[in-house]
Amino acid sequence: METTINTNGITIRRLGPGDETAIERLVQLDSQNRPAGQLMGVEIEGRLLVAASIETGKSVADPFFRTAELRALLEVRIAQMSGRGTRRHGRIGRRRSRSRGALASSPPGAGGKLLTLPVRLG
Repeated sequence: METTINTNGITIRRLGPGDETAIERLVQLDSQNRPAGQLMGVEIEGRLLVAASIETGKSVADPFFRTAELRALLEVRIAQMSGRGTRRHGRIGRRRSRSRGALASSPPGAGGKLLTLPVRLG
């Protein structure tokens, strides 16, 4: 199974022994303990910003960057790799149908469009 994904400058990959310095940096910045077990990480332009345990889901992140979306992206990827993605997909599908109804009843001029912003470093 593929463990590295690169989309628009964002890389999600399994972390290894060569990443210990970057992981330790995140642990110190986030004032947390190192997540247990094998880790997956999210990098932007080669800089590790989020690391999460594949087993527990516990994560550490750089508090000086907006990482909520990156954490969510990593959670989805870990769920896909562990086979939990299909169950999660069912819940997302139900939410989507409610969202469409909400968008359809939006005030005139809203256009029913969702805005996606690019990820920015610092």
